[in-house]
Amino acid sequence: MKSFIILASFITSVFAQNCSLPFGQCGGSNWNGVKCCTSGFTCKEMNVWYHQCVPSNEVVPNSNPVVSNVVPSNAPAKSIPTTNAPIINNPAPQNVNYVASNASSSSALIGYASMNGGTKGGQGGQTTTVSNQSQLVAALKGNNAKIIKVNGIIQLTSDVTVNSNTSIIGANKNSGFTGAGLKFKNASNIIIQNLKFSYCLGSNKDCINAQKSTNVWIDHCEFFNDRNHGKDYYDGLVDFTHACDYITISWNFIHDHYKASLIGHSDSNSGEDTGKLHITYHHNYFKNVGSRLPSLRFGTAHVFNNVYENIENSSVNIRMGAQALVESNVFRNANKPISTNLDSSQEGFVVQRNNDFGNTANTNSITKIGNLNTVPYAYTNDNVNSVYNLVTRGAGPN
Repeated sequence: MKSFIILASFITSVFAQNCSLPFGQCGGSNWNGVKCCTSGFTCKEMNVWYHQCVPSNEVVPNSNPVVSNVVPSNAPAKSIPTTNAPIINNPAPQNVNYVASNASSSSALIGYASMNGGTKGGQGGQTTTVSNQSQLVAALKGNNAKIIKVNGIIQLTSDVTVNSNTSIIGANKNSGFTGAGLKFKNASNIIIQNLKFSYCLGSNKDCINAQKSTNVWIDHCEFFNDRNHGKDYYDGLVDFTHACDYITISWNFIHDHYKASLIGHSDSNSGEDTGKLHITYHHNYFKNVGSRLPSLRFGTAHVFNNVYENIENSSVNIRMGAQALVESNVFRNANKPISTNLDSSQEGFVVQRNNDFGNTANTNSITKIGNLNTVPYAYTNDNVNSVYNLVTRGAGPN
């Protein structure tokens, strides 16, 4: 009998060690790892792509626990500390690249941010949950790997600096920032996902202001201000300047604003920007915007499978020798869908193919044909006939 108990204890111990650690991944689409959790934790479905081991007492009825997380009943129970502290540090989940479950196509990282070693954000670091500006600022310190989960809308009184090796992810579809924005300078390896940005009136008047930063992925976010003021009351929603490089902007809902996305800030900055500013825009929904979708100087852009609706002045503006491949986008009531000769002293270059211009094709202003016929990464180009429904339903936070 004694030998049986020892053997049972040994089996239980081995079983528990082979399960996911607290707050680790335990399931989800394409997950090939273990699907059980250590004692005291339950595998909870966060979305179709990601299931996580959370304390069993946090799983409420109808919260979709995954039944394959059973640990033998005689496994020793762990003591789960409780705290009222607003910041909670936990081991990082094993996959930190959030994928919104409302998207009809996968939102895995593709585009220029997948190059130059890739963009992993805070993978391997601790997860911290924040709900106000002071907690956010504290969590962002340093260049160590870190994952910051934003719970609710945080009122920012000033722009907040984001350092390298960071993921900032909304806890739900109504999490994000208002009042000011995020700024990156001399940073790298940053992921921003599932967040709402609005009414950004910090020192830069941008929601995202990035300078001299590389490998940045902006995914499944919403950006908006208003059009009740002059076009310079706010500045940009998502701006990358001063030799930023290897950027992907995907599955975002960008709306109700004048000047949305500036890439390269000045006609006179060729010395710094030439050979940089590689950026991909895909599956974004631009609606009720004035211009800059994007406005690109000197750099290289791949713009595909986006929707442009009710664009007042101009949509894709490629200038100052920049090169762009613009394909399989949908334009609805979008003035000047593609231009190469606006606003600067030198023209840009465009290859355009298979775009749906609706009734605005005659307002195109493509004066220079470029040579960017291919891009150096794999991607799936959705049929332009399905892009409108695909993007309008899938863009934005989940």
